[in-house]
Amino acid sequence: MLAVILLACTTVLAGIVPKTGACNPVIPGCSTCTGTGDGQTCTGCTTDGQKVQPNGKGCIAKCPANSNEAGGICTCTETYQPSKDGQTCVPKAGACNPVIPGCSTCTGTGDGQTCTGCTTDGQKVQPNGKGCIAKCPANSNEAGGICTCTETYQPSKDGQTCVLKTACNTPNCKACDNPKTDNEVCTECNDGNYLTPTSQCVSDCTTLKGYYGNDTNRKCKKCNDACVECKGEGADKCTACPAGKKLTYTDDSHPNNGGTCGDACKVSADGTGCETCGAQIGGTAYCSKCKTSTQAPLNGNCAANTRTRFCTTVSNGTCTQCENNYFLKDGGCYQTDRQPGKQVCSNAQGGTCQTCANGLQVQSGTCGECHSTCAMCSTANDPNKCKTCATGYYKENGSDTTDGLCKKCSEKISGCKQCVSSSGSSVICLESEVGTGGSTNKSGLSTGAIAGISVAVVVVVAGLVGFLCWWFICRGKA
Repeated sequence: MLAVILLACTTVLAGIVPKTGACNPVIPGCSTCTGTGDGQTCTGCTTDGQKVQPNGKGCIAKCPANSNEAGGICTCTETYQPSKDGQTCVPKAGACNPVIPGCSTCTGTGDGQTCTGCTTDGQKVQPNGKGCIAKCPANSNEAGGICTCTETYQPSKDGQTCVLKTACNTPNCKACDNPKTDNEVCTECNDGNYLTPTSQCVSDCTTLKGYYGNDTNRKCKKCNDACVECKGEGADKCTACPAGKKLTYTDDSHPNNGGTCGDACKVSADGTGCETCGAQIGGTAYCSKCKTSTQAPLNGNCAANTRTRFCTTVSNGTCTQCENNYFLKDGGCYQTDRQPGKQVCSNAQGGTCQTCANGLQVQSGTCGECHSTCAMCSTANDPNKCKTCATGYYKENGSDTTDGLCKKCSEKISGCKQCVSSSGSSVICLESEVGTGGSTNKSGLSTGAIAGISVAVVVVVAGLVGFLCWWFICRGKA
């Protein structure tokens, strides 16, 4: 009889199965689970407010750093994995931490880590190992998707190209005096670069406003005094004029060759020419209404709308609708590939401006002005956020891809007129005021120290003169 009861009990127990969603074996703190046996994972906690820990084997008060929380469950972010106890998130082996944009795998840790693989198929690890590029640059070799500079070359400052190895600290400098000292002066730049007035090297001399690249001596040379910007030597090579002057191209069909700067708009004294100089661009007046009713302003000058039709509707000396590839401004039509229109608009369609040259959004067919310290705004609807800086200013954060304040060059480097941001908080002066070095005191001596040395020199010289006088006078009497 007892044997029958035991058999019956065994049979009943064998038919018992865990409830759906129950944890079996029990995971402390968990109310529900998925999976079976050792492979089961916690999906809910018994205590209100607690979260399922990253490895799914228990509950914790809150999700740890480097994890996301969804539905009360903590999940480690892409480059992290659960720790040994499962309660925190640690970097994955080979993961980039912190993340290097474009890189999928890395070696090393912290700032010393190096990219070893790219997230985008076909891309290569750039020469300095701090990012990915479309293809390996000149003077480099590629192996396993990684670019390495050849023996006599080294990664450039941005790490994306290879530059000739040099004994000089100045970026892209081939030869210099006093190499690797505070008094280093670059005398010759690497191929493809030009020497600035402050002995720096740039790939494009138009980085300095008012300069052009002299290909004979590979130096940045100042434009003619009549020009603000220029294509080359001479007053007929101007590409931009100072405020109050307008540019007349030497060959109107080739505006990139430059022209001359002359007087701004003037009201004509006879029956032809300009009647009203009502358009203002860059501090210069341009015509807004012509005296001849069948003419209209084209690029700020009165022109007949016949040979090259630029205006759809001419009305009493003005244009009310421009042709395609022109944009309407103050009664005239302007082109985006030449002055003065290129100062305002970079893309025109259907007779109106589509893209403002300064990065702001077109509003009712017109473009506003960026803050006076900005050359280009970084945000279409905020004139106070700079992408690039006006002449004489530098980007404090050194980036053209993010918002940043523009500060005066002379506030960073005494006597500096034009400068650019370098790495970190470093600033490179490209042009200095006449009579100044345009750089900080590299000797490191304070004004007081220099004054003290000067006094000491005077005392020594005076003593020497006194001794010589005594020697010759006294010895002469003897």
